Amino acid sequence: MDRYRRNYLAFMGDAVNFGLSMTFASLTTTLPAFIGTLTSSKILVGLFTTAADGAWLLPQLFFANLLINKRRKKHFVTLGAVLGRPLMLLYALALVLGLHRRPVLALVLLFVSQVLFLGTDALAAVAWFDVLGKAIPEERRGRLFGTSQAITGVLSIGAGAIIAALLGKKGPPFPLNYATVFALSGFFLLFSLFSWLFVVEPEEPVAEERPSWREYFPYLVQTLRSDRTFARTIVVRLLAGFDLLAVNFYILFATSELGLPAATVGIYAAVQTVGSILAGLAFGVIGDRAGCQRVIQISTALCLATPLVGLVFFLGGFRGGVLVSVFYGLVFLMIGGVNSSFMLGYTNYGLELAPAGQRPTYMGLFNTICGVLMVLPTLGGWLLQTTSYGVLFGLTAAVVAVSHLLSWRLPALRRPGGAAEPTA
Repeated sequence: MDRYRRNYLAFMGDAVNFGLSMTFASLTTTLPAFIGTLTSSKILVGLFTTAADGAWLLPQLFFANLLINKRRKKHFVTLGAVLGRPLMLLYALALVLGLHRRPVLALVLLFVSQVLFLGTDALAAVAWFDVLGKAIPEERRGRLFGTSQAITGVLSIGAGAIIAALLGKKGPPFPLNYATVFALSGFFLLFSLFSWLFVVEPEEPVAEERPSWREYFPYLVQTLRSDRTFARTIVVRLLAGFDLLAVNFYILFATSELGLPAATVGIYAAVQTVGSILAGLAFGVIGDRAGCQRVIQISTALCLATPLVGLVFFLGGFRGGVLVSVFYGLVFLMIGGVNSSFMLGYTNYGLELAPAGQRPTYMGLFNTICGVLMVLPTLGGWLLQTTSYGVLFGLTAAVVAVSHLLSWRLPALRRPGGAAEPTA
């Protein structure tokens, strides 16, 4: 087997298993629903996502500078995975042993385990992006991302059915139901690590020395000033990221305001993965043929449509019933589509913009700046607790609409056939 094929399959296995894990421990379905069994505070639901996002995004700029002069980065991915990925299994075991009897401690340990897992995965992510950029040609990344997300989506439909069965009335009692869900998440994380070990990392020239922090920060500022397309991409992502105001609360709106049953959590998890399948297949083709900027434009349109659908249901005063359940599922279908767009849109666009040897800096800078979005789920929880779902959905839609308009100013980076185009 040639090296490209081996790497393609190894990245595929890594991505598919990681994606399945995140279906079982989803920040938009199962984890908020579990937190809702421990506390009635909407702010804590939002704070959890804030902590999780911050743990993954904020350290990446530090890790980018750490890795900038390292010729080999594969073992940094392995290190981050070994340190963080067993934690979900340990938390599941703690639930079985009676952790749920102390809700405050259960919440604290959930926060701690997720922060540690995602903090170590931040190191893995920065190195992973660089190895990916070296191992997979840019004209084939869309196919890799799209296919892996489609496979993940197909398998996650079954995962959603399993979640629905476990959390439904005929499933095991609490907390064994959630412990089983989290244990499955942990096992797929380990399968992802096993697949990663088969990657063969190519060599590429790197900086001779790692710059000091005094030198590094002015360089980052200069990067933003000189690469205006990169700066515009960050602005679009920041504004689109205001969907985080509401994303954790669509499932709570379904169960508390629309009167849909708890088993709907699993059904909507499956619907969300269907959205990922459809978007992954479509975005892979669109990204390779029309450019990653087109994926970003479609993504921001879906970001806008999601709170608008929620607003329609809020203003319409709908309650219960099969039709409500079916049509409200559009929200999770679009969330799945948006989630598929990150790798195929923003990440791939950033990798194409980044000069060779500077991918860790570009990816670390992009993700760390976007880390400011981590406050939005908490702000969304406070906004919901002090106002209403209508205000939450309306404000989200207003900001994301600006992002969609600005996304049309992102240029294509490749000519037909894969040749790079100059950027402003």
